Amino acid sequence: MTPASGPGLLLAVSLSVAALAPAPVAAAAPQTTPSPEPVPPSLPEPSPEATPLPAGPPKVQVTGLVDVYYGYNGNGVNPSLRAFDVQHDAFSLSLAEVAFTKTPTTGSRLGFRADLDFGKTAEIVASFEPDDADREIYQYIQQAYVSVLAGSRVQVDAGKFVTPHGAEVIESQDNWNYTRSILFGYAIPFYHFGVRATVPVTKTLSVAGYLVNGWNNGAELHGAKAFALGATVEPSDAFTWVGNYMVGKEGEGLATRHLFDTTLTVAAASKLSLMGNFDYGKEGAVRWWGVAAYAKLQATPSWALAGRYEYVDDTRGGFMTFGTKAQSVTLTSDYTIAGALKARLEYRTDFADEDVFETDDGSLRGSQTTLTVGVVCSFGGSF
Repeated sequence: MTPASGPGLLLAVSLSVAALAPAPVAAAAPQTTPSPEPVPPSLPEPSPEATPLPAGPPKVQVTGLVDVYYGYNGNGVNPSLRAFDVQHDAFSLSLAEVAFTKTPTTGSRLGFRADLDFGKTAEIVASFEPDDADREIYQYIQQAYVSVLAGSRVQVDAGKFVTPHGAEVIESQDNWNYTRSILFGYAIPFYHFGVRATVPVTKTLSVAGYLVNGWNNGAELHGAKAFALGATVEPSDAFTWVGNYMVGKEGEGLATRHLFDTTLTVAAASKLSLMGNFDYGKEGAVRWWGVAAYAKLQATPSWALAGRYEYVDDTRGGFMTFGTKAQSVTLTSDYTIAGALKARLEYRTDFADEDVFETDDGSLRGSQTTLTVGVVCSFGGSF
């Protein structure tokens, strides 16, 4: 906040400037006995500068979005192997969200974040909760955690937060494509419940540690916990590498589950960005892995074209539910209509080594092709 100055100071400065200004030269006159010069009126003493007001508390940031779409599947049924675009030939509310965030600082060490979600996406994200009562509650709470800044650099968060894994996120407008990859929907978790600590080690390196209940569960039913470590390296605006490793048991009598995820993002040119994502998981004899490659061309300030290719292997145990190898090709046109209003037109084809995609006559085939139009309106402010 800029310190305020008293009105007396303004008056004093004005009068001082006037007094110091050079006087106009008088016209010549007959010599007379000089009269004494008038004594200028005394100026008021300048008032001391006002004491700076203490900075106000950090503001609470409010952000939100409304995300709607229409999708059409050439197979004539709801598409398979999709995360959130799960409806065919229907206008759908994917997600409505309002988020409140107060970031902790050295002047105010307590913070929080709460994301309230509604829509089909919120229902799907919560569908993995092992307890029915928790599923009903957490459907509307994507994130809810408190934060504490320890010292000047270590931030500790406790509560429910989204997973650090993956190249994509739940909110579609923050992804390069509208629909999510198979890896996002089937190879990694959506969220965790527990504690995490984040430390910026240097200007280019930050590390994080996690102790959580496990994958997608607000209630711990078997007592085991999962641990995770993460690192982010960002030597410049043109290069970012993120790596995460998580380990823990997800149920009584189950083998230990391991997950390694890494993402590399590179600004190849002023208008061209590239990204790669790799996931590998194992649980006993079960294995799953996949890779995704992305490219985004920001052709104009308001229009971009993004492509994605991914290859996934679920042949060793069927962890991702389809039990075969699959590929996906996606092309997205991203147009900013005005301000925070964005429209996306997307073509996508998924195909597999086996017939796993349903059709409208009840049979299975080896591929599906969809056309999707998504519209997202975002907003934000603070108080």
